[in-house]
Amino acid sequence: MSEASIYQRLRGHLSELRLTAAAEALPAELDHASASNLSHTAFLERLLAVEVTATTARRQASLARFACLPAPWQISDFDFDAQPSVDRKLVTELGTLRFLDDATNVLLIGPPGVGKTMLAVGLGHAAVTAGYRTYYTTAADLAARCHKAAIEGRWATTMRFFAGPRLLIIDLCRPRDYAGGQGLGLATGGGWMVAARHSCRSSRKASILSVGR
Repeated sequence: MSEASIYQRLRGHLSELRLTAAAEALPAELDHASASNLSHTAFLERLLAVEVTATTARRQASLARFACLPAPWQISDFDFDAQPSVDRKLVTELGTLRFLDDATNVLLIGPPGVGKTMLAVGLGHAAVTAGYRTYYTTAADLAARCHKAAIEGRWATTMRFFAGPRLLIIDLCRPRDYAGGQGLGLATGGGWMVAARHSCRSSRKASILSVGR
């Protein structure tokens, strides 16, 4: 069998296995292996590394799209000097994401404008980067979706969706929203639905709630 035939069969095998990035990189990697006199093992490691890198990038992009984070803020963007009441050491600890491994919930409480949303979003981006399935929603949107799902008979499906992410971020909660839903403009008790959704989270999952006061 000629070298050309072997090459075409190899490209075909990679395509059949859906190793698209490796298939595209094959010509360049073969040239590099020949020029550098690489062993078969070293060549194969380099070729598969290309595919692993591409797969990781696709996974990260998918996690980022699903997360629906509203801004690109990172924890490092937070101005602790402007908000001296925020515990820098505690935020740094949260940034390690150990609270996800421990399935510990995080409650961010404070008046408007102190950076609760920024911190929640920054932690969300850190979780996505670490490969955790994350989802961001506002309390009002969560309550509205739960309310609509209950009316349309899709309650169980909606609950499964919100129970899925390893980290659920519920932003812009207000204490009055838990008093019967009037703060959300839902006569059927939207605030109760937010509280119920949070309490129904699996013990293996974590949540971040930002609560205004």
